[in-house]
Amino acid sequence: MPESTTNLAATRVFRPFADVPGVHYATLRKHDNGGLTILLKFDPGAAYHTHKHPGGEEYYVLEGFLDDLGKSWPAGSYIYHPPGSTHKPRSKAGCVVLVVLPQGVEMLK
Repeated sequence: MPESTTNLAATRVFRPFADVPGVHYATLRKHDNGGLTILLKFDPGAAYHTHKHPGGEEYYVLEGFLDDLGKSWPAGSYIYHPPGSTHKPRSKAGCVVLVVLPQGVEMLK
């Protein structure tokens, strides 16, 4: 039987993306197929690269406001990006977002 996965807030470590100033991540779970469940933390004014989701993406804004799809999404917002979608999330105010990625992302220039 598979074991449960747990992650306590007190032990969570946010790591910076080397090429994305002001955006940090904490891995909650690595999926067997290469996907991830992560927390993303955006400092005020930070933006992530434009990228594509071959397997789609789901996210839930936990704190602050995430700017995406031409709107500023407040805490409590759920967004689903279907497979093949592209976007460039950012945050003017800063935020923390729970992200579920069924498979890895493709960076776009």
